Amino acid sequence: MPLLPSFPFPARFAVVAMLGVLAACTRQPAPAEPAAALLANPLASVPAGVSRQPLPEQWWALFQDPQLNHWVQQALAHNQDLAQAEANVQAMLAGIGEFDARRWPSTSMGFAATYGMTADDQTLAEATDSHAPAQWQFNPGSELAYQVDVWGQVRAAIEHARAQAEASAAALDLVRLQVVAQTSRAYIDQCVYAARLDEAKQSLQTLDHSVQLSERQRQAGVATALDSERLLGLREQVRAQLPMLVARRQMALYELSMLSGQASVADTATCTTIPTLSAPLPAGDGWHLLERRPDVRQAERELQAASLETDIVRADLYPKVIFGASLTSSDHGLANLGDSRAVMFGIGPLIRWEFPNIKANRARVDKAEALQQAQVAHYRGMALSALKDVRQALARYDGERQQLQALDSALTHSQRGYALAQGNYRAGTVDGLALLDSERELIRLRGSHVEARGRLAQAQVNLFRALGGRW
Repeated sequence: MPLLPSFPFPARFAVVAMLGVLAACTRQPAPAEPAAALLANPLASVPAGVSRQPLPEQWWALFQDPQLNHWVQQALAHNQDLAQAEANVQAMLAGIGEFDARRWPSTSMGFAATYGMTADDQTLAEATDSHAPAQWQFNPGSELAYQVDVWGQVRAAIEHARAQAEASAAALDLVRLQVVAQTSRAYIDQCVYAARLDEAKQSLQTLDHSVQLSERQRQAGVATALDSERLLGLREQVRAQLPMLVARRQMALYELSMLSGQASVADTATCTTIPTLSAPLPAGDGWHLLERRPDVRQAERELQAASLETDIVRADLYPKVIFGASLTSSDHGLANLGDSRAVMFGIGPLIRWEFPNIKANRARVDKAEALQQAQVAHYRGMALSALKDVRQALARYDGERQQLQALDSALTHSQRGYALAQGNYRAGTVDGLALLDSERELIRLRGSHVEARGRLAQAQVNLFRALGGRW
C-alpha cells in the first residue's frame, strides 16, 4: 500500500499547472542604482599634513599619548552604550537561529481525556436496544508538519534575519567609533584647559614682575601710579579666568568618567601637553571610504533587509504547501490505545491558500515595496552624507593647521615685542602704556595659541571619525 495518496492524473496535472503558473508570476524587485557618492573619491586631493597611508585600526595610538590610550581602552571595555549595542547584536544573532529552525519539520503531541457519551455510543446503543453508559474516553495523537519552501519565504526570512544582524553589528561599530571619538575629544578638552591654566599662571607671574618694575619706576620718578594701576587691572582680569578654566577642566574629567563607565576620576589624572601627531595623518584609500564607514554599512544592510521583507510578504500571495503526517488511535479505551488495529495514520501534502486575505496581502506587499524605496533613499543619503562629512573634516583640518602656523609666527613676534617693550620701559624710552599693550597682546596670543593647538587636535580626531576608523 503506497504511503502517499494516489490522485487521478487530471487532478495531479491541475495542481502542477497551478503551481507552475504561480511560480511564473513571482517577480524580483529591480536592483537600486548605486548612489552618486559611490562614484566619487573624497580623497582625490588632500591638504598638506595628510597622507594616503593605510588608516590603522587603533588610530588614537598615533598621538603617542599613554593616558589617551588608557582612557580609550577603558571606554571600549566599560562604556554602557557599547554594552547595550553588543547585547542588541547578540539578540539579532539569536534571531537567525529562530528563523533557521523553520527549515525543519515541526511536531505536536496531544492527549485528551473526557468523561461522558459520544454520538457513536448513542448510535450503538440505539442499534443494540441498550443503554449507553457514560465512560472515560482518551484521544492521543501526534502530528508532524513540514512547509515546502516553494516561494522561498523561509529562505528569505533567514536571510532577512542575517541582514538585520549585520546591520546591528554595523551599528555596534558606529557606537564604538563614536565612543572613541568622544573620549578622545573629552581628553583633549581637559588637556587644553590644563594648558590654559598653566599659561594663565605664567602670565600672572609675568604681570607680577611687571607690577614690581612699574613700582620701582614710579619711586624713581620715571613712571606714574597710572601705569601700576593698569597693570594691576590686567593682572586681575587674567586671575578672573582661573575659576572657569578649573571648572571646565573638571567638566571634561566628568565626561571622561561617564564615557569610561567609572563613578569618579582622580583629579590628578590630567595630561601635561596637548596631543599632536608627529607624522602626516594617514587617510587611507578614498575609494574604500564607504566600506569603512559603519553608518553606510548599516544603511546598506537595512536596505537588504527591506528587500528581503518584500519577498517574505509577497510569498503570502501564493498558496503554502505543507507536507504532514499524523498518528492517532481509533479506540477511546485506555487499555486498547496501543493495539495495532486501533492505530490510524496519514501522510500527504496540504495546499492552503487564503483567498479572503488576498486583498490585505497585496496591501502588505505595496507597503513593503514603499518601505524598500524609502531605504534606498536612506542609503543614498548616507553615502552622500559620508562624502560631505569627509570633505568638511578635511577642510576644517587644513584651516586649523594653517591658522596654527600663523599663530606660531605671531606669538614669536609678540614675545620679541614684549621683551623690547620691557627693556625700553626700564630705560625710560617708552611709557607704561606701551608695556601694557605689548603684555596684553602677548597674553591674548598665548591663550589663542593654546586653543588653536586644541582645535587642531580636535580636527584630527574628527577627520579620523569621518574616515570611519577601521571597524
